[in-house]
Amino acid sequence: MWLTANVAWPHLVASRGCVLTVGSTAGLTGSLTNRRTALPRRSAPLEPGGTPIASKGAVMALTRQLAAEGAPHGIRANCVSPGMTDTAGSRGNPPAEGHPVGSIARHNPRGLLGAPDDVVNAAVFLVSDEAAYLTGANLVVDGGWSTVLPGATT
Repeated sequence: MWLTANVAWPHLVASRGCVLTVGSTAGLTGSLTNRRTALPRRSAPLEPGGTPIASKGAVMALTRQLAAEGAPHGIRANCVSPGMTDTAGSRGNPPAEGHPVGSIARHNPRGLLGAPDDVVNAAVFLVSDEAAYLTGANLVVDGGWSTVLPGATT
C-alpha cells in the first residue's frame, strides 16, 4: 500500500485526491483464536488463508499518516475495515470444526454476517463528497462485532 501511495502521491497532490484503504477488524485488537500472527511460532504455526494480523493494524496506521501528510494538500485518506462478510470465498473456506470464527454470526449483535454491499456502500461513502470533512477515519463495518466481548451471548 505504501508503494502505491508513494507512486500516486504527485497525482493525488495535483488533483486533491482521496485515498481509500481496506483494513479489517482483525487489526483492531489482538486475538487468542486467530493464529495469523506477524511471525509464525514453532509451537503454533501460522494458519493459512489470510494476511498476518499485524499488517491489518499497519494499514490503519498508514492511513492515519497519509491523512496527516495529505491534509495540507487537500488529500483525504480513510480506511474501511470489514468484519466477517458472507462471500463465496468465506462460504468455500469454512473454519475447522469448533473454531470460534464459526460462531461469529451467532455472537454478532445483529445475528448475521455482513454482505459485500455493506462494505461497498461504506467505501463509496468515504470517497464521496458527503465525507468531505473525514480524513484519517477507520470505518468499521462489522455489525457491531467489535463493540462486544468475543463470545458474549445474545
